[in-house]
Amino acid sequence: MQQTHDYETLFSYVMEKTNNRQMTEEEYRYVASFLGDKNFLVFGTGYDSDLWRRANKNGLTFFLENNKQWITNYKDTFVVNYNTKRTQAKKLLREYNKGDTEKLEIELPEQIKNISWDIIFVDSPEGHSKTTPGRMQSIYMARRLSQNHTEILIHDCNRFVEDRYSKAMFKEIKMFTKLRHCRL
Repeated sequence: MQQTHDYETLFSYVMEKTNNRQMTEEEYRYVASFLGDKNFLVFGTGYDSDLWRRANKNGLTFFLENNKQWITNYKDTFVVNYNTKRTQAKKLLREYNKGDTEKLEIELPEQIKNISWDIIFVDSPEGHSKTTPGRMQSIYMARRLSQNHTEILIHDCNRFVEDRYSKAMFKEIKMFTKLRHCRL
């Protein structure tokens, strides 16, 4: 019973800290419902990182983050570099549709590439302004790392990049306000 209480306390903290700006309660609980003992990869870290670690306590959880200021645990977090800007999204999607994926690739640690992922959650990098990297590369890499059994969850699908790229690369299963659940 104590474990459930601890999880709920952590969940309440995340909801209070983010002030419902990052994800809704329904979205958080939906993602957490898949966890427990899975191989879980998260593009991005934040106030909710400990929540994901706790929700997947019997599984393997790793994070990929480009902003070193958000990293609190280097044991399960790898620094990645994005070399795109959100303004390139349409051009890169056209190239992807023609089979040219070179600019969508990012360098990942071998450890990340060698795991069979059950769940991949794309919630980074930033993509809200023209000067931010956008999530073109993280969505593409989620596709590259996915297998037929992998559940892919992409947040902020109310935005152009997340919406178009997730539709181009995956089959939609379910959509919440901003969270899309996909598979290959």
